[in-house]
Amino acid sequence: MQLSYTVETIAVKTPAVKIAVPLPSEIKRLYEEMNKAGAFPYWAKIWPAAKALAQFIIQQQQLVADKKVVEIAGGLGLPSLIAASFANEVMCTDAASEALEFVNTSVELNSLTNIKTAIYDWNDEATFDTEVLLMSDVNYHPADFPQLLIFFQTQLKRNITIILSTPQRLMAKPFIEAIAEFIIQQEDCTIEDGSEITNCTVFVLKAS
Repeated sequence: MQLSYTVETIAVKTPAVKIAVPLPSEIKRLYEEMNKAGAFPYWAKIWPAAKALAQFIIQQQQLVADKKVVEIAGGLGLPSLIAASFANEVMCTDAASEALEFVNTSVELNSLTNIKTAIYDWNDEATFDTEVLLMSDVNYHPADFPQLLIFFQTQLKRNITIILSTPQRLMAKPFIEAIAEFIIQQEDCTIEDGSEITNCTVFVLKAS
């Protein structure tokens, strides 16, 4: 089901990245449909943490340069689109097939040839052949923290580098404390979106 979209230009790199974003009216309609099943289409917006991760990749491009990269819960895929400029290959994943339709449109808009998409939920046991995992704003629901921690530990044991971007929210603190032993780098940043200002932190995690 391809929804109507507008094209936003995200100037976190040169040239700027074009990204397909659902129209607000389409998001509202989709939410009303999905709400019957208790689900909100979180993938349908470019969240501040995704922008923070995209900026970090630009600044620390050596972390993904010439590597295999997978984005988990990628939503509209901004970090994947940015990483594709430096990585050997990128796979953008999300549990929502609708999200990946927009990512595929953005891939075409930017004439990228090294990005693939796949449906994936981090609760699944399947693994990817990758060197780097990108994740943004996944630690927002405390009930998910135990399973999310298992996922992180499993991937880190495979010698995979995880780059996690998260808003600086109080409820996320317990999860960050749980993964603190794996943090080898972190950077704070401020993301401005119109009148909204969000403080984010990007963490690089690696097993010792």
